[in-house]
Amino acid sequence: MSKYMQVDIRVIPFYEKRFEKRFPNIAELLRRMSHKDLVEREISFYEMADYLETITDNPGTPSNVRDKLGPYAEKIMELKEIAREYLLARRLNELDQVLYQMEDQFVDLEEVL
Repeated sequence: MSKYMQVDIRVIPFYEKRFEKRFPNIAELLRRMSHKDLVEREISFYEMADYLETITDNPGTPSNVRDKLGPYAEKIMELKEIAREYLLARRLNELDQVLYQMEDQFVDLEEVL
């Protein structure tokens, strides 16, 4: 490895419209569950996956929210694990495809909420 340089491949958010405008239901869920800062920072879906899992596992989460969120959070975390493997292996084409699948899960979750 170079002494003065590093290779940096990471997943960063890119929303054409503000996250809050495109995903108002998910934004509201995050606010209600004390994650307002995530909405303001507009983090990537890749990073947000962990917070959805935390919300789902939190005993303080209302059961109706947990029931709606649970299947999506589980699928999103499965996709994140696959994406992580592709990211670490620098398999960028495969990573891109999995990120599309993750986005689809968030779009579907938005509709359910």
